[in-house]
Amino acid sequence: MPRQYSLGKRAGAKADTRGRIVEAALEIYRERGMAAASTRAVARAADVAPATVRNHFPEPAALAATVFDAVLAELRPPGEEIFDGIDDLAGRLRRLAFELAAFYERGHPWWRAYEREPELIQAWSGGLDTYYADIEELMRAALGRLASDETSIAVVAAVIGPPTFFGFRSRGLSSDKAAELCVELVLPWLEARLPQPGENPAVARSEETS
Repeated sequence: MPRQYSLGKRAGAKADTRGRIVEAALEIYRERGMAAASTRAVARAADVAPATVRNHFPEPAALAATVFDAVLAELRPPGEEIFDGIDDLAGRLRRLAFELAAFYERGHPWWRAYEREPELIQAWSGGLDTYYADIEELMRAALGRLASDETSIAVVAAVIGPPTFFGFRSRGLSSDKAAELCVELVLPWLEARLPQPGENPAVARSEETS
């Protein structure tokens, strides 16, 4: 029994040390960028030896990937549960736009850092691929019967995505107004694309493009 307690205590201490390292790296990334997050700088901020940082993260890419996971946890990207109890396209689309707007606002400083630092773009590429795939699945969930329509997905991604949203914000619109305008722009187009009762969506889209 004492042996098990000792092992548990040691594992807890190791997890605490790892957490301090990740938090220190996160703050350096946030304040000064990835280029400033050297092993020595992270060790100093976490109050550990550089060898301890290397023990937990032998490669800088491993630490960068863990920092990305910590950033996403901090920003709380929305999941499909946001649509619980909402059965209509308009309601789901509005919920999607407003939830993504809040997420974009939380993540804006990180997006700016990501865009200006080429090393960060490369280091976070794997995590971002997963993030974009998750957001696409969220959009498909919002679209319901149009979930398999790739053109509808492309339109929603363009109109409710960060460039359009922040374009409206840069013109002085509030976050809520920008989200509402995104919905107003895309909803009529999507509703016109919905198949009629008994109509095959694939056939309907084929007729539209012929």
